[in-house]
Amino acid sequence: MGVVKHKYISSVYLNQLYQQVVTDVAEESMKAAVERVKESPHHAKSGEWVITDARHDSTSNAYHSTVPCLAGSTHRIVGISTLSRQQHRVAQTREVACTKIVLPQVIARGLNITEVAHDYQATIKLYVRQLGMVNSYDTWHGTKNVAKQLRHICAGTVRTRDRTWFTELSDKARCTKVHLYWCMRNCGGNPVRLRAMIMNISKHFQGDHQSCSSESPCQQPGYVPKRKPLTMPAAISAYEAALRKTLIYKNADSCHLCRDTYWVESFNHQLLTYLPKRIHFHTKTFEMRMNLAVMDWNENCQRMATSHHEYTDVRRPDHHSTYNVLVKKTYRFVNNIWSMYVLRNITSQQILQDDEDDDEMVLPDDAAMYDGDYVDSEDDDYVCSEDDLEPWLQLALDGLV
Repeated sequence: MGVVKHKYISSVYLNQLYQQVVTDVAEESMKAAVERVKESPHHAKSGEWVITDARHDSTSNAYHSTVPCLAGSTHRIVGISTLSRQQHRVAQTREVACTKIVLPQVIARGLNITEVAHDYQATIKLYVRQLGMVNSYDTWHGTKNVAKQLRHICAGTVRTRDRTWFTELSDKARCTKVHLYWCMRNCGGNPVRLRAMIMNISKHFQGDHQSCSSESPCQQPGYVPKRKPLTMPAAISAYEAALRKTLIYKNADSCHLCRDTYWVESFNHQLLTYLPKRIHFHTKTFEMRMNLAVMDWNENCQRMATSHHEYTDVRRPDHHSTYNVLVKKTYRFVNNIWSMYVLRNITSQQILQDDEDDDEMVLPDDAAMYDGDYVDSEDDDYVCSEDDLEPWLQLALDGLV
């Protein structure tokens, strides 16, 4: 264990080009991810939707903030932006500033972005629409507070029962969240239909199933409702008013495509391996580690699974999940970094040596030429080209591995 001091940063990261090499290899990785999306048939027809989300380096008053941009179809990173406190003072508004950097960055790489999915950020929504793109909110952030919003009409004291809260709504808070998810997933991308389906939840609990889906259990013969039926006019009115106040209903034009930011949250979780929040990093080190995480993610994203395991959480017995056992990760990007690092350092040293020998080199009129490289008339030795460096590079890599 140790500390990376400023002298090491200056000598290795900057003078020996290591930081620049890592940045260049990460840029190639993101450009390759863009080209992979552009090769798909749907890109030329309807463009690509992307996912963004902010990640801060600490829980409060963050010094660094990062916004990665993932392609919705391949889930690989196609762009990333990081700002420090010196560049942007306020951590709470740094996500908007990073988003305004990363989206033009990805567009400049040739990706036709038609939709941006993100957390609930009204400022980002305004910016996305200014770019002529479709704005989408994450489904989890849209429904996470539904039960809390309905609590005041679902529970209360005995004294206020059936006046401010209603016993008929006591079992509706949790199931309303499930109904909202189903409405977003089955509205067909139509915000008008999404609002109508949300209001149909109240009719469903009243026993009116005319507008319910034909695949719903309530359309099957012998259906018996599991929830308390709604009969009181005051309870129906209070429930419908609460449905209209939900984020999904008020922002149906940003929730009708049912997007989520699951993959970018997974990338942020992987970042803890390279950038743990308990450690503060220098800006140059932070950016270099971020680039390493980007290359790791793009290389190992969506690996094949060797087996599947199902498990049930004892705290949520009705929730069943599948755990995928993935194949072992690969780290080919490490070899790419070392190859470029060694090649650039050998090339730069050779250039410096050539500059020192320029005064001593004699080039007569009949100097020999070989593939664009001069030959010293005295020693008959070639000045090193990239082909001449390949054996040196292989020996250097053999010693490093």
